[in-house]
Amino acid sequence: MDRLYLFVRDESGAATVEWVVLTAATVAMTLAVMSYVSEGVESLSNDIRNALSGFTIMTSFEEWDTFRAEQAVAAAEDEAAQTE
Repeated sequence: MDRLYLFVRDESGAATVEWVVLTAATVAMTLAVMSYVSEGVESLSNDIRNALSGFTIMTSFEEWDTFRAEQAVAAAEDEAAQTE
């Protein structure tokens, strides 16, 4: 009976149980927040992808003059469309 009493009164594993409970609560809260904001983050990332997909990346300086001329024409057309 003394062994059972000592086992019940022993608190050496209490800290481990507390850490397990705290870790489980942290994981649960993280999952809840993630499910709440995931749709907004996905929408924003799609908007960024769409905005960046129209950019042209120059891989050499040989095409630079042609690129600048095309961009100047496009900017002039945009400015003319905005003033109308």
